[in-house]
Amino acid sequence: MNTDLAAAVDTVTVFTKEKSSKDTSRYARIWRTVSTTLPTLIVTVTGNSATFTGIGGSGQIAGLDVNGVAYTVAVSDTDTPMTVAANLAALIPGATASGNVVVVPGAQLSGQVVGSGTAVMETRRQEQGFLVSVWSSTPAARDALAAAVDSALADIDWFDLADGSVARMVYAGTAETDISENANLYRRNLVYTIEYPTLKTMTGPQMVYGIGTLGGSGPTVGFSCLVPQTKLVVPPLGAIRFDAWYDPGNSIDQQCAAALSPAQFNSRLPPNAVIQGGVATWPVATQATIDVEIAAALQAGLQFWAFDSYQPGDTLSLPLQLYLTSSLRGRLKFCMLGQTSNWGASGQDQPSLLRDIRMMTQPGYMTVLGNRPLYFVLDSSSQQTAGLPDGSVSEAIAMVRSSVMRAGAGNPYVVWLSGAALADYNNISAAQMAGADATGAYATPRLNGNEQPFAALAGAAVADWSARASSGFPMVPTAMTGWDQRPLIETPQPFYPISSDLSAGNYYDTATASAIGEHVAAMAQFVHDQSSACPAQVGLIYAWNELAEGGWLMPTYTPDGPDGGRCAAVGGALTALVANSTKPAFNLVS
Repeated sequence: MNTDLAAAVDTVTVFTKEKSSKDTSRYARIWRTVSTTLPTLIVTVTGNSATFTGIGGSGQIAGLDVNGVAYTVAVSDTDTPMTVAANLAALIPGATASGNVVVVPGAQLSGQVVGSGTAVMETRRQEQGFLVSVWSSTPAARDALAAAVDSALADIDWFDLADGSVARMVYAGTAETDISENANLYRRNLVYTIEYPTLKTMTGPQMVYGIGTLGGSGPTVGFSCLVPQTKLVVPPLGAIRFDAWYDPGNSIDQQCAAALSPAQFNSRLPPNAVIQGGVATWPVATQATIDVEIAAALQAGLQFWAFDSYQPGDTLSLPLQLYLTSSLRGRLKFCMLGQTSNWGASGQDQPSLLRDIRMMTQPGYMTVLGNRPLYFVLDSSSQQTAGLPDGSVSEAIAMVRSSVMRAGAGNPYVVWLSGAALADYNNISAAQMAGADATGAYATPRLNGNEQPFAALAGAAVADWSARASSGFPMVPTAMTGWDQRPLIETPQPFYPISSDLSAGNYYDTATASAIGEHVAAMAQFVHDQSSACPAQVGLIYAWNELAEGGWLMPTYTPDGPDGGRCAAVGGALTALVANSTKPAFNLVS
């Protein structure tokens, strides 16, 4: 190094970062076929004779089905069509071999030759930190070389490994070390985190005849055998909370009550609502109010709530406060859903953002990819952020990251949410400009001016999942529980500005509880199946309690008591999804 520095030769080193290994295992242990070997041996059956041609070779299985009984032999590198025929004839009662032909008098034959395959199973997943260090004799040389290295690596998110798996590379920071400047040594460390799997590999033959009689004196004797699939693990699912149902003294609560006071919308009121003279209201929430909701969320199979972020002093934040003091909070995690329209230009005038940062180090805060706090951020229109200085949103995201990591937590996983489907507003560019890790949607209605069935709303959500997965940018899918703004169209409220283009005909029919359960279960399956597109392995539900807009899971008002059918249906659908994941998709035949 000293010789190189004296000659103005720069050096780049790559070392693992000390004490940076971390277990991030989270996927089910499932065997997946990664390669297959095609057979080179051929069998042709005519009547009661089977003729073998082609080339032998290891990795092949040759078989004959004789009157429903299967006989197979493994083919080696030294085998030829003639030796394969002789080996099979030796197994089959009454069979003879002549050259490459097997004859079984009076039998009905079918022949099959299959190749082999290689399967892998991820047994563990881990993170490892790496230091890419640039060593130079001058600050200028170091800066130039480090910039080139940084630029080249910045384009790499995923790369292939020698074992056929894929690793993910995430930039984790930069540090300069100039303490050896007296020795003309200037260094810059580029820090990266690499996440990669540990795999187990297995090679074996493909199935020859599938399920059938494998031995005995005839087709009625034998057994059927299938290895069940690995049981599906439901990824963490969370529901959005819009908390305007907990303090009748709050003007937003009052507007929501006014919108839902007409009798046709009373079934969308919170379960403790009181209706007198056609006017709805509800009492101030207590600890018991939230504890009952936590129990309902657990029944629905939820693993976290995403709290819309309001000013800390606003009673819209009351449910968050009651959640944090609940004795049940350890059973249900939480995260924050920030709104850029509430952020100011600096840390001193953005109390909701600073409160979100404090929450990310709280016990029970939802984390992904090991220990990264999950943070949803709702995109804002240009009018809403017009008063902010240039770059303030990205600067605020950077401040969130640095503040949370300084407090000892991981680098927040920021999901940039839009208020519409990707087909209506592509928020990927905005997410990238803001420095987010993934995109998603708060809700995905596709209104067309007419009443539509819930199946159309669910279909629009599924289409949005697919579109985001195909974009190549990481995503979190959102399942819809409904969309019906008629209460706000028929009884307009200042807090809910409704476009003049919308009429009372722009809504989706109220979903059945079972339809919502099926839709949420489909999202859980999507997250499980699309691990590359959904690296955080979580799903979002619109919503826990967007009662005025028509999307909810929480128990709601009936004259006879709370209606908890939706929570029960979602929980049942997820339970059935897990149970059915171990069942083959075809009938067993002996």
